[in-house]
Amino acid sequence: MARYTTLRIGGNADYFYQPASVQELVTLVSDLQKRGEKWYVLGGGSNLLISSEGVRGHVIRTAGLTGIKILEPGLLEAEAGARLPHLAKMAAQSGLSGLEFAVGIPGTVGGAVIMNAGAHGSSISAILKTALVLDSASGTVKEMTNEELAFQYRRCILDPLRHVVLSAKFIMPQDLPELIEARTRHNEEYRLKTQPIGFPNAGSTFKNPFPDKSAGFLIDSSGLKKTQVGNACVSELHANFVINLGNATSHDVAALLKQMQSTVKEKFDIDLTPEWKTMGEFSDDELSVWRTKK
Repeated sequence: MARYTTLRIGGNADYFYQPASVQELVTLVSDLQKRGEKWYVLGGGSNLLISSEGVRGHVIRTAGLTGIKILEPGLLEAEAGARLPHLAKMAAQSGLSGLEFAVGIPGTVGGAVIMNAGAHGSSISAILKTALVLDSASGTVKEMTNEELAFQYRRCILDPLRHVVLSAKFIMPQDLPELIEARTRHNEEYRLKTQPIGFPNAGSTFKNPFPDKSAGFLIDSSGLKKTQVGNACVSELHANFVINLGNATSHDVAALLKQMQSTVKEKFDIDLTPEWKTMGEFSDDELSVWRTKK
């Protein structure tokens, strides 16, 4: 599974699928649910730590679901597997603004809705109109409004172990393409300067606990840059990024995240909560990293 994640970590899954259509995805998840099988949906593989011990169950990758349509002026629809950087650039070229923030986020539409992905002071919730969602528990597909999704910072009401985002519609104000492209380019250049894109990483590691105290500031002020466990390391460029120096394991990463949490807690009495999700086999001690106060 490592090849399908931006951190380049992960053992084998028992079963692996790449549906070619939204209907195929719905049918597959519904069938697995009826049979009582464990299943997981994988998008772009960012903001995710997959166990080096692998994944027991079925992994469904949405990379084949990349359809994008402009339904009417100012309204864009994208399938779950559409990648945010491509979507942002395509929208800019079409004179649709609002996704400039997403050009540096290596995720997909489905994951972005689930996690309310954001950067540069904006987020998916600011432009999302509706999302088409499969509820595996009931077997129903429903178009949910922005209000029904109850967005919060880096989350919404959807449970990724129950709900599957199939597609989403975005309200995007029209503007001159050259102006949108300039803003998009500025955000892309900022990412190149401030994030360790030369190393495999899963994106921002921890949520910002307060608007005036970012996770990166707290980690940096705790002297944790370049801290290393195995081949997992806190980036020297941006303290809220953990990088894979080569052949790092999920165990290295989980141990490093726990050390980062405990050091910040000791110095500032602040609990850091990971932005990342997990998939696969982890020990209770490793999963304790994800059980901090929200």
